[in-house]
Amino acid sequence: MPLQFVPVTKKDFPIIQSIFAENPHYVQLEDRIYPLSDDELEEEFLNADTISLLCIDGDDVLALIDYLPEHPTDHSTWIGLFIMPERLHRQGIGSMIYRMFHEQYLQDCPVIRLAVLPENVSGRRYWEHLDFRFERQGVSDCHQPVEVFLKINSSDDRMLK
Repeated sequence: MPLQFVPVTKKDFPIIQSIFAENPHYVQLEDRIYPLSDDELEEEFLNADTISLLCIDGDDVLALIDYLPEHPTDHSTWIGLFIMPERLHRQGIGSMIYRMFHEQYLQDCPVIRLAVLPENVSGRRYWEHLDFRFERQGVSDCHQPVEVFLKINSSDDRMLK
């Protein structure tokens, strides 16, 4: 069965909790209390503003992706979360998943932005490998310092203003 992206539902909350549990370094960087409550998971992954997807291969969940199709201020697409079970890291699977995700969901987005926690060195390397470039320092919705990265898909630089 080929890889598929499926919308997150409430029944996926245990899977989401297990993905976070498999990434203790990331959880520590996020400085949040895990496991998240069902209310927190609903707020984060079942809200009207973002799209949350699981990348699956048969019965195996390979990634959790949460993205904002159009930011209300800068009108660019923002990837809010792209996380995989740690057992799949550094095998090229994440790059393959991102490319498929990009092809299916982001291909027509002129500008894609994301934020990386400064201490997340492997995350920064991953996004730089995928041609995202540092744009500026910023602050997350949770008031944490972040590094904002962007990728331009077209010559339309109006989105950068």
